[in-house]
Amino acid sequence: MVRFLHTADWHLGMKYSQLHENAEKARQIRIKTIQKLLDQAGQVDFILMAGDLFDSNDVDKRLLNTVSEILGQSTVPTYIIPGNHDPLTLDSLYRDPVWDNLDNVIVFKESEPFTIPHLSVTIYPSPVSQKQSKNDPTQWINSHNVESEDNPRNDRNDIKIGLAHGNLAIEGFIDNPNFPINPNRTEISDLDYLALGEWHSLYTHQDSSGINRTVYPGTPETTKFSEQNSGKAVIVDIQHPRSPPIIQEMDVGNLTWEKHKEQINSMIDAQNLHFKIQQIKNPQKRVISINLTGVTDQDTINYLDAFQSEFQNRFMHFDIRKDGLFLKPNLLELQALLPEGAVVNRTFEALIALMKTQPEIQEYSELDPERTRQIFNELRGSEVLEGLSPEIINRAILLMYQLIREAAP
Repeated sequence: MVRFLHTADWHLGMKYSQLHENAEKARQIRIKTIQKLLDQAGQVDFILMAGDLFDSNDVDKRLLNTVSEILGQSTVPTYIIPGNHDPLTLDSLYRDPVWDNLDNVIVFKESEPFTIPHLSVTIYPSPVSQKQSKNDPTQWINSHNVESEDNPRNDRNDIKIGLAHGNLAIEGFIDNPNFPINPNRTEISDLDYLALGEWHSLYTHQDSSGINRTVYPGTPETTKFSEQNSGKAVIVDIQHPRSPPIIQEMDVGNLTWEKHKEQINSMIDAQNLHFKIQQIKNPQKRVISINLTGVTDQDTINYLDAFQSEFQNRFMHFDIRKDGLFLKPNLLELQALLPEGAVVNRTFEALIALMKTQPEIQEYSELDPERTRQIFNELRGSEVLEGLSPEIINRAILLMYQLIREAAP
């Protein structure tokens, strides 16, 4: 029996541009997650890293040294292939001499079988040497595992494991995939297990016998909101050649990425959202994005702005998006703040009239029909009506609100 850790897509050094000032903190967390992953691996015979260890070949040399130190502290043999983010190009990080000093680490640079010393295991690595390709990187394995009179399949006594980085070419999954991999590769090439990287969510694929032999372990640390079932790795046991792999899922991720949608139509809605956010546990390990929709007043919007500032320092990252939240103008309130006929007041009236041109928000315009007609007559022939949208009008009204309130005596 052999037991090994299958991991992929560490993406160390990724930019995390959406996290702004917290990007560096998130990069350090990824490194700690890798240390945690290797510590939790326990007694395995070897480790397979299926590509994209680095987010690119253009990372700081200090990061490369940190990775070599982490891997060098382990006594477990570790086998790595370059992926499409860190391909084996002329400027590849894997050509750095630092790898030559790691006795327990092998970076595969050729597509050729490799027999693990003292184990009846043969690895079929498919290192990536470019960012894009429409060729199956595992196609070569077929020629090395064909049945012959001298090597009948039923007589083999070694466990065969493919190691590759690319996209399973499953119909309906991905259109025109990069590095497409035949989903029947384990059967075509007589593999006991195909260790893949590229997909950031844990995914297992059954062969025609219903056995999960093809696996994406996912990224050990989530990289963005759209990823599901990430923050993973797997430990695999294979008893003997052709026996079903026993796959044990590992939860290793530290950060939780959550995207929410909330409707805000009143101050009570905003206060309820505030309370709900206060109840979130371990905020320092959560990346939160909330998309707001609805129509509400200026006081509620001010309240939302205030608690966004409050939570930004509590969470790993906290963001409220108000693109879908519209302001319901209070014309009487603002008319009371400025003298009748003031230029700013008349501009605000025009914005409220323009709301009538947008079906999504026209019901919130409180301007009387006669005044609306007058304004449209004044605007007729101008270019102001071109390219209008509810979002543009809403943004303009918010700015006018702020301007009028600041100008009021």
